[in-house]
Amino acid sequence: MIHDRAFLGAQLQPRQGIPAGLLAGIVMLALWALLAQLAGPGASQLIATIAATLLGSSAFAGGWLPFLVGVLLHLGISIILGLLFAASLDRIRPRETLVVSTFFGLTIWVVVSFIIGDWFNEAIIPFLRTWWGLLACLSFGFVLGLYAIARGTPPPSLSPD
Repeated sequence: MIHDRAFLGAQLQPRQGIPAGLLAGIVMLALWALLAQLAGPGASQLIATIAATLLGSSAFAGGWLPFLVGVLLHLGISIILGLLFAASLDRIRPRETLVVSTFFGLTIWVVVSFIIGDWFNEAIIPFLRTWWGLLACLSFGFVLGLYAIARGTPPPSLSPD
């Protein structure tokens, strides 16, 4: 692929998507749970709803298993999305990286909230289609961008051939 300008900034290696997605997933879940507690039905209800994707209605009975399943499922999906982001990120300026990564978070919110979310778990939709669900998804993308800026590999030096 020929570019009209030199590569700028840093780029993530695909394997760097694992820690990037994990970190962004932790930040997103913490923010989402906090805002669900303050503005929604509560953090425990959010985690149980995530767990219900795998456990069904038994996730709402409470206990450590639904909590653990909900957190691990969220983090697993976050890692997959982090891998996708890292594999698709091109070398761009740091400011542009934050814009692209935050747009990635917005895209996740739109796709899950309005297109595929109810295929997997329709109970999660009320948690997503809120201002605090949107803010959580945007934070996920933003943290991916911060990780890319902080930990990305520098562009290779080009020989003057």
